[in-house]
Amino acid sequence: MSTQQFLMDAATRHQVFLQRYGNGRSKEAVKLLNRLRKKINARLAQEPTDFQAQRLQDVLKDVDSLTKLTMGDIKKLIQLDALEFAASETEFTATMLNRVSSVTFALPAEAALIAAVETTPMSIGAMSGITIPEALTQFGVKKGAQILQEITDGVLLGDTTPSIARKLDAVIRTMMKRQVTTLVSTIINAVSSVSRNQMYKQNERLIDRYEWVSTLDGRTTFVCMARDGKFYRVNEGPMPPAHYGCRSTTIPKVKKEFDLGLDIQGTRPSIGSSGVKQVSDKTTYGGWLKTQSREFVDEALGIERSRLFRSGKLPIGKFVDPTGRVYTLQQLRDMNPLVFADLTP
Repeated sequence: MSTQQFLMDAATRHQVFLQRYGNGRSKEAVKLLNRLRKKINARLAQEPTDFQAQRLQDVLKDVDSLTKLTMGDIKKLIQLDALEFAASETEFTATMLNRVSSVTFALPAEAALIAAVETTPMSIGAMSGITIPEALTQFGVKKGAQILQEITDGVLLGDTTPSIARKLDAVIRTMMKRQVTTLVSTIINAVSSVSRNQMYKQNERLIDRYEWVSTLDGRTTFVCMARDGKFYRVNEGPMPPAHYGCRSTTIPKVKKEFDLGLDIQGTRPSIGSSGVKQVSDKTTYGGWLKTQSREFVDEALGIERSRLFRSGKLPIGKFVDPTGRVYTLQQLRDMNPLVFADLTP
């Protein structure tokens, strides 16, 4: 296997670790949400069953105070973990690269790494351009406002106190739990990505490009499908996460003069229509999807895009623009009229 194949194998295995690590840290954040839920329930239990609007402000003030404390604790937990995790990610990347190179890769300075984690903007939809600390603050503010709104709406609609408590309990148990879990996993991947990018920049004389690596399964988004297997210049191309819950990663391309040229067989995991399989590390998402059943492709792409893809006339990369924005079917039709005409019954 070539150096690139070894790095692919190591990176895809490491992504499994990142997902498990993210799940573990998410559980700690969920514990804090559960404590908040119980505290709010206890506070609401102090009010009469049909407490009126004149009592609303006192309740909102107390609940707001409880919520801000909890959201602050969640931010501290995730942010401190992120800084510690960043150091371990650079060490992993250095170890991975030192296995395949004739020279030793340098670690970025701790201060530079911390600054990068705290100030590098993410590019994930509505959160594009905001940093990890800003994302955590934004999450706390929005969830706090949502909790207060649930209580206000309940009072104005004439709901009983137990009814308001039940609705709010369900919101925190389900939706907020799911959202904080996604947020944590996204931030973990962002920290990993920032850490690797710092390694790439620190060692630009040894590395000048990196490859985007996406997950081969039916849950991968269009933007990650399109970027899988593409090479970008350091400091010029996109870096994961591309969206909430993004599981993509990157691997560096070691310059030929520093490449040991390993001879080991490489694979990457996939979950397709035939279940879990190891496929060649040279397989891109588009190439892999061509080997899947029609039903699987339909589910992954949607019926119309599946028809376009299976026809062989419109590859995965044509479904998104250069920034990763997904084209609508009408936009695809306008840009590829002949392809659509050929598919018309």
